[in-house]
Amino acid sequence: MLDTATLFYTSAAAIFVMALLNLITWRANRNFVGIGLYVWYPVCLLVGIIISAIEAPQQHDNLVTLANFFFICGSVIHVLAINRFLNYNGLLTYFFIFVSAGLFFSFTYFMFITVDISAQVLLIDLHRFVEAACLFYIISRYGRSKYPSASLVYLIALSMSLLVFAARSLIMTHSDHSAQFENDWFSAALLVKGVLAPMLFAAGVALFCNERRELNLNQLTAKTQKDLEIRGMFLSTISHEIRTPLNGILGSAQLIMNQASTPKHKPYCEAIINSAESLTLLIDKVLEYASLEQSDEALYEEDVELHTWLNNLCLLLSPLAEQKGVKFELNYNLAKQACYYCDHQKLRQILINLVGNAIKFTDQGQVTLQVDLLHGGQEEHTLGFSVIDSGPGIEEDEIQYLTEPYVQSSAGKLKGGSGLGLAITSRLLAHLGSKLHITSRLGEGSTFSFAVKLTVGELSLVEKRPKSDNYRTGLDVLLVEDLELNQKIAIEFMAEDEHKVKLATDGSSAIELLKKHHFDVVLLDMNLPDFNGQEVIRKLKSMDHRNHRTPILAFTASLSPDEVKEYLALGIKDIVGKPIKQEKLRQALSDSQSNQTPNISVALKDVLYDETAAELMANTFAEQELSSIYNEFVLSARNKLLRCQQLVSNDKEQCIKLLHRQASTALQLGFNRYGMALKKIERRLLDGKPIDEGLAEGLELWQQSLEQYLKFMRSQTLR
Repeated sequence: MLDTATLFYTSAAAIFVMALLNLITWRANRNFVGIGLYVWYPVCLLVGIIISAIEAPQQHDNLVTLANFFFICGSVIHVLAINRFLNYNGLLTYFFIFVSAGLFFSFTYFMFITVDISAQVLLIDLHRFVEAACLFYIISRYGRSKYPSASLVYLIALSMSLLVFAARSLIMTHSDHSAQFENDWFSAALLVKGVLAPMLFAAGVALFCNERRELNLNQLTAKTQKDLEIRGMFLSTISHEIRTPLNGILGSAQLIMNQASTPKHKPYCEAIINSAESLTLLIDKVLEYASLEQSDEALYEEDVELHTWLNNLCLLLSPLAEQKGVKFELNYNLAKQACYYCDHQKLRQILINLVGNAIKFTDQGQVTLQVDLLHGGQEEHTLGFSVIDSGPGIEEDEIQYLTEPYVQSSAGKLKGGSGLGLAITSRLLAHLGSKLHITSRLGEGSTFSFAVKLTVGELSLVEKRPKSDNYRTGLDVLLVEDLELNQKIAIEFMAEDEHKVKLATDGSSAIELLKKHHFDVVLLDMNLPDFNGQEVIRKLKSMDHRNHRTPILAFTASLSPDEVKEYLALGIKDIVGKPIKQEKLRQALSDSQSNQTPNISVALKDVLYDETAAELMANTFAEQELSSIYNEFVLSARNKLLRCQQLVSNDKEQCIKLLHRQASTALQLGFNRYGMALKKIERRLLDGKPIDEGLAEGLELWQQSLEQYLKFMRSQTLR
């Protein structure tokens, strides 16, 4: 065993190093309770060691008492510091302080009054043992679960102290003062207490602080995530609550505008309607941005034939450009057969946002979507996507802020909007590992571009694409539909078969388009804002236009036997029923170009809620967008039906229009019985028949449908 002098010097050096390490730990973690107090623990031990080293050769009783006083003070500080760090305030702490005071006074008694070396050694060992036992219990009980690594280091050091002091107290029961310093167990105790334990304690307290920081970081992360979820729930809830009065404002303003007796009231009503619609758009964008902020989902990559996919996307956006008189084209500079693995839903939303913005801000000229190969490897290509417009341009000092939420350029403030479109696009690009670049010149236009790395797909998959042997593709179609939901679904379905679609939202614009352009087929809604589909057909028969031989398909949910006979008598080729089914639409468009006998039957489940409706729409709408459509309908359905009850006696025409829109949307969303009930009420009003308690029954049926829908949603949530 090492000699006592060497151990004293080694202990002093080890405890000095411990003091420095504790000081450094405290400087980095001074906000943690107990760490500041812990710094004084090695200081007390160091003073006690130095006094013991001075006392050993001189054998001064006063110095021995003073050294042990500092050792006991250090032990009390040690226990108090650990207790405060672990937030322990139990009786054990007070018990230890009381025992320490009692043992010190007992030690003084056996030092000065009744001199007994064995009793002194026993009291010192007993104090060390009690200190180690108390800390062992407290750390095992209150520290091990939160701080496993630090607790392990500390418990090893405490176990060594318990073992060595228990053994020494049993073995060194009879020794004189000189023999005490020569005993191997005295040296072992000094080695453990003065060298090994301080090093382990210094490492342990540093680990305690590290694990506390990690724990705080995890708690902060969890809190941040919870705050994001709460904010998302708040935004979702408050936006849904806002939508209900907004629908009331919109309906009331439209009612006032329709009933206004003087023209001067009309501009005010239009201002109210435009403001309410702008607020609705803002709510949708805020919800979308909030969902992206919370989302951390992995990319869902599929193999896509890029040229065909982009063509279909452009067919979807073309009607918007044509309505503004803006030329829109795709400049594709890759191999037409190229396939890539990509998250096409996110890429689709990015391009729709960018192209939609470009068309919105371009009043004349053209918008171009350009795709280039920037870098080609064997397994991975870097593709560049650019949206180039001839709009008004953007101020140079505004460009850097455009991807921030709620920030708009000068042109954006004139055109209106939420200021979230580019922020959403930027976040989606971040998910794809890319970044949006904007260049612009005032009066010449802007370019929005990004580069994305895509893995090369399997070219063999191109051969597995559905063939078009059984249906026609690439037709020029005029879609006449006033309901935005049906517009989007129909255009999306037809874009998949590469049909070129022009859109009209009422009978007058449909007639104008039929005069100017030739179409292969017309898809005509039979109930339009200005006049119905039958009137459109009769007007066309009495005027000159370019589509006398063009087949017309009725696009309607009104399919009673009398209505079907009326449609066929007018020369309608076929009927595409609502809700829209892709296969029926595809077959009807194909049959319109031949002498095929039409299939008028429309299969509609007699259920309160058709669960397959949302599945069919999932390919057309993003999840958040589809959820928004359902939420808006569910929250406003009852109020709109109540409004119909008010309108039925005052403004029957407006009531019919509202019923028609509600019925079409209900059927498309899967509320089959409710939608058909509204269609029957609409039909009776058109025929001039009384509806009796039809609207009241409709309210009751809606309540049943809503309960079935909510039951289905709860079952989906629990999966």
